[in-house]
Amino acid sequence: MNMRANGTIHFGVMDKTKTSYKHGEIIGIPIEDKEIFQDALDYIENGFPTQHSDARKCIKPPKFIPVIDKDIQTQNWIVEVDVVPMVNIVRDKLYGARIPKFNEKTNKVEYEQKAYYQRVGPNTPRVTEDELVSFIQALKDLDQKREQEENNQNQAQAHFKEDLERKLLVLLTRGKKYMDNTLRYILVTNRFDQENLQNIKFLVQMNIFCVFDYDPDSKSSGLCHNYKEHHAVNLHFLRDYDHRENTVDFIKKLQLFDRTSWIFCNGRSDYKGGESPCDEKTWIKTKKKLLKRAVSVICNEILPKGSFVVLFILTSDVEQPLVDTFHEFYAEMSGHEDIVIISESRENYKKWSSLAQVSCSLDILEQISVVGMPMSHIDATIQVHQLTSHQDGCLPVSNNGVCFIKSVDMERMNSLEVVCVDQCDETNVNVMGQEQIQKIEQYFYQGGKIDWVNLWLADRNQCGEVIRRDAYAEINKMLEDLERSDSLKRSIENINIYHEPGSGGSTVARQIIWNWRKKMRCAVVKQSYQATTVSEHAVQLWNYKEIDKNPCLPVLLLLEDCNADYQHDLRRELSNAVTTMKISPSKLCFIILCCKRSLDPERMCKTLPLRTVGVTHKLSPAEKKLFSKKAGSLKLTFEPEFILTFVLMSKEFEQSYITGFVENLLKEIDHSSLQTQLIKFVALLNSHIENSYLSVSHCEAFLGLRIHLDKFDKTAKPSTSTWINEVRHQTFENSLSEQARYFFIQLKSSETHISSVRIIHHLIAKEILKQLSSYQSQSEIAMSLLQDKGLFDHRFGRDDFRKFVRDLFIKRTKKSKGDPNDSWFSPLIEHVREKEDVEKAIDLLKLAYTRFDEDAFVAQQLARLLNENKNFEEAEIWAKRAKSHLPQHTYILDTLGQVYKKWFYSKHDAIYERNADIQPEDITDIIDTALKGITAFRESEKCPQSQMVCLNNSYFGEVDIGCRLLELLSNVDIFSTKEGKRELMDYLLTDYIPEEVQKPWQRISLLRKRRS
Repeated sequence: MNMRANGTIHFGVMDKTKTSYKHGEIIGIPIEDKEIFQDALDYIENGFPTQHSDARKCIKPPKFIPVIDKDIQTQNWIVEVDVVPMVNIVRDKLYGARIPKFNEKTNKVEYEQKAYYQRVGPNTPRVTEDELVSFIQALKDLDQKREQEENNQNQAQAHFKEDLERKLLVLLTRGKKYMDNTLRYILVTNRFDQENLQNIKFLVQMNIFCVFDYDPDSKSSGLCHNYKEHHAVNLHFLRDYDHRENTVDFIKKLQLFDRTSWIFCNGRSDYKGGESPCDEKTWIKTKKKLLKRAVSVICNEILPKGSFVVLFILTSDVEQPLVDTFHEFYAEMSGHEDIVIISESRENYKKWSSLAQVSCSLDILEQISVVGMPMSHIDATIQVHQLTSHQDGCLPVSNNGVCFIKSVDMERMNSLEVVCVDQCDETNVNVMGQEQIQKIEQYFYQGGKIDWVNLWLADRNQCGEVIRRDAYAEINKMLEDLERSDSLKRSIENINIYHEPGSGGSTVARQIIWNWRKKMRCAVVKQSYQATTVSEHAVQLWNYKEIDKNPCLPVLLLLEDCNADYQHDLRRELSNAVTTMKISPSKLCFIILCCKRSLDPERMCKTLPLRTVGVTHKLSPAEKKLFSKKAGSLKLTFEPEFILTFVLMSKEFEQSYITGFVENLLKEIDHSSLQTQLIKFVALLNSHIENSYLSVSHCEAFLGLRIHLDKFDKTAKPSTSTWINEVRHQTFENSLSEQARYFFIQLKSSETHISSVRIIHHLIAKEILKQLSSYQSQSEIAMSLLQDKGLFDHRFGRDDFRKFVRDLFIKRTKKSKGDPNDSWFSPLIEHVREKEDVEKAIDLLKLAYTRFDEDAFVAQQLARLLNENKNFEEAEIWAKRAKSHLPQHTYILDTLGQVYKKWFYSKHDAIYERNADIQPEDITDIIDTALKGITAFRESEKCPQSQMVCLNNSYFGEVDIGCRLLELLSNVDIFSTKEGKRELMDYLLTDYIPEEVQKPWQRISLLRKRRS
């Protein structure tokens, strides 16, 4: 106080004493009752007999900071007491103090004579009588200096307050000028009072993934109750996140990407199922471990780093569990990046920061915190910068009007993406800006799927018109015919679009949905849901707010890249629903617009020519003019790398153009770089596996990228160097080589908004592999991919990655699914065995078997390949290995039968090539192989899940082996005569065994009796 300087007294931090501890080492002290330290302030009056009022104002209440030491069982604390001598309190005053000392003899506290003290470095000596006059004279300068420092601090705080809007926006958007749905938010909060609940509109309009809510009354009267009026939510507890199933199944079970997940971290007052609220100590014992698990699952398995922001809103008194949540996120996210704290109350924040600084420093906490801004200001400030405002949608109705549909009702139909009449009308173009509009266009012309906002902007001339291919007019006419036809006999109709990849078929389908949304009720089906659920939601959409069901408008459902079984199941479920509702069978209720990729669309059109449209790379003369003109205008606006897919499309994916394009890019490529290896991996996947991709998270792990946040320069002046300029992200995009930037397109899932990459077109991917084959063959690339432990161990997106790589080795092409041919093996294995070496294909499958945890189907494919290569002994080993994993699988048992069948054929043909009489002992081994084959085929036929195709193969295999075996037996020397033939019949049909075969066929005869 005499030095006019802030200071802090620490209890539990070692000073310069003669101990084994270092100066400043944190030890902590055990505290049973914190009130003792509070009461200690009462001694101020005795220590400052005439100036105790000033002392109380300058000496702040103690703070208690827990010491974390896993080696000590008891809880120790640091006690921190701040001294803040404000100039308006201490001006022109010299403070003397009486130091208390405990007298052990009298067992009393005694006080020394009043003395004046000064701070000299780490010591506090008395001011001597000789120094006293000069010390008092120096107080005036100290007062002036203190006053100047306080004024500077106040000015800095005032300036900082003026900048809170910018700070808030940058923290919540990671540096963007507006808030959209590209980022997800995790909200962590406690009890909201009624006043604050009036200021949550900004939360309603945010893309909230989940809420960690510590208010047990939230569902009945708090934030959850108010939020549910606008959005559907899934109600969870921490225990729900302690899962053991794979991530994909877990996400589906909890519907994590369909609705906001509301996690009640301290139970619910209104819940009767054993999740009652508890005190801090009980919470630590029963729920802290579950909190750790939940945070870990979300950060490491569900949401990739950089795709979400964790927002702490401190609206009531801070308790330890809320701070523990901060510690857990801080640990799992490897730091404070993408964590934001909002606290209207400075007192709440002060308590929060004292507890939270166990994880990170106060300076860092201040960088990521917005403190003292009223919730009403927060609400208004964020809403101004939100790209869309929350509002209900509109649906067309049978009387040519519209009806409102609540957002919460649409979210409850979570298997459908409902496309409303006023879709995107809530978008604020002024907030979006021209730069973002160009990015939306760029994403589409680079090869991304068209977004509804793209079509909305085009309708309003905010961006260029989207070309309609000729197929659009064909489908439009089909719909018009269905709409006005009076002779309909079916309540459910199908229209099919088969399109070559990259030909714009999916764009045509979405243009149809967009332009029919005012005439019919339209939706896109989310195929992660079962057909029964989709049907239920489609019926709800069909009759939503319609009084009479008979005149209801049809529902137009878009199915993208679904398999035939799913389409059939959906049609059946819809048909059952129509029947149940007793709707006239001639009333059109649902139209399924099925859009599928195919490498031969024209052939697929021949199956249902009246209701099928093909979209190919070949352009009509009219389309060529449109594409040529559009390409010219795009080149004036975008860099060449951003419109490559469109340029390729305008060139009809001509092979010579593709070859030249890839060749030109690969000229200067560094074959030893990680970026080049990444290009090869993605090209390999995209060449052979439809709709495959690699998550950006996997790419970053492979390239060794990390996101960095530089420390705030505390010495910089606020006016010239704000903290915002210190944020620097090493993004995935700017780490890529020039070739990778041209070849890759970064995609985002429409459901999860998770980023992934693929080659801009599968024909480009094939050409990359072709031209790089002289440096690294496809088998070598595949081998490197299988051996990359980092990619396979990377937790985020692991299920999809493993599926795509596994499909490389086992997924075959089929004409029935739109492929140009029926392949005998997966396209990769076909290529390696035909263009490289069959032994390399065998080695690949062996490594894949190990990599995929001894996968039965990989073993099956290896058995088939060995069998095809006439390596029957090893084929038998691998077929049996597959059977050991799945002993009741019809296809695997059939494969084992096929191995024995071909092996039998080989032995059968070899015995005839000798041109010698066949003796019984010559064919013992051949008969044994034949009987094993018949047994395997019979087991396949008896499997409960046998499919017709496999059954036919097994029946044919059994009969074929039997016929050839009979023919072989009839040519054995003892059975070759007319009399011998009768003897053979007796042998086969009775217990009779000829003497000549009793010894050589002893074991076979026993097997024959069992199999007969």
